[in-house]
Amino acid sequence: MSEVEAKKAVEEFLAAFNAQDEEAIIARLHFPFFWIINNRVIFVPGPSEFQAPSKFLGESEGWHHSEFDFIEAVQASDDKVHLKLAYSRYKADGTRYATHQGLWIVTKKEGRWGLTCQSNFM
Repeated sequence: MSEVEAKKAVEEFLAAFNAQDEEAIIARLHFPFFWIINNRVIFVPGPSEFQAPSKFLGESEGWHHSEFDFIEAVQASDDKVHLKLAYSRYKADGTRYATHQGLWIVTKKEGRWGLTCQSNFM
């Protein structure tokens, strides 16, 4: 059951990300939050320090939206799930221009599932 709830949490995160709704994105995270991009670690202590990269992606890459290619739970307990996944980035015309793999850690705190860490290979 935790795998289903964790997958739902990341799907809601991606929907909020695609909508560029920073408030909704933050609502799907747990803080402190960590991004590990290749070997660079970004520590986000709280919601006020979080900045979604969607605006930057749109300006620098022509990003329009992202979609999951697959999501697979590789480890799970009642309150933590490790998800192996891949997602692709698309331009407004539907052209896929990038695919990235990652391991995302989703935790349940105070009855709510949220992302705690995203480790991505770019």
